[in-house]
Amino acid sequence: MKSGRRTLLSAAMILFAAGSFAQRGMAADHTAANAALLTKYFAAVNAHEVASLKDVIADNYVQRDTGQGSGLAGMQAAFQHYFQMFPDFHMTVEDSIVTNDKVVARFRITATHDRPVQLSPAAPVFPPTGRKLAWEGISIWRVVDGKFVEHWDVDDLLGLVQEMRAPPPGQSK
Repeated sequence: MKSGRRTLLSAAMILFAAGSFAQRGMAADHTAANAALLTKYFAAVNAHEVASLKDVIADNYVQRDTGQGSGLAGMQAAFQHYFQMFPDFHMTVEDSIVTNDKVVARFRITATHDRPVQLSPAAPVFPPTGRKLAWEGISIWRVVDGKFVEHWDVDDLLGLVQEMRAPPPGQSK
């Protein structure tokens, strides 16, 4: 009987270990897929291809930043607005953390301020300064079935506004 119990215990331990390795393997697969999703998202944004966002953002996407619309259509409209204000809008990933169901990215945005900019309907309009602007942000996305479904972010819009309020080079206030 002792050897039977030992055999059952050994078999149970082997099954448990195999299950743990399988779960780690699945998590690694999700992590790699989520890293690729982040790359695809930044590529679509930098190419200014709002239609391509459908490949990375779910239709029922929840945007926790009230300044942007929810859903895929809301995000496409928000990016289209950015691209109209800043034709050379470009995002660079500075750092990222990718897990089984979350992606975190610290990024830098650059754009030339050569058109009037209004960040929201109630915000003032900033006349063009001709300056190359740069601001940073951090985003957290939740991933389900290979697409971003929820998003939280913090962007340094105060720094951006300060850059746009400064007089153009060669002019004083």
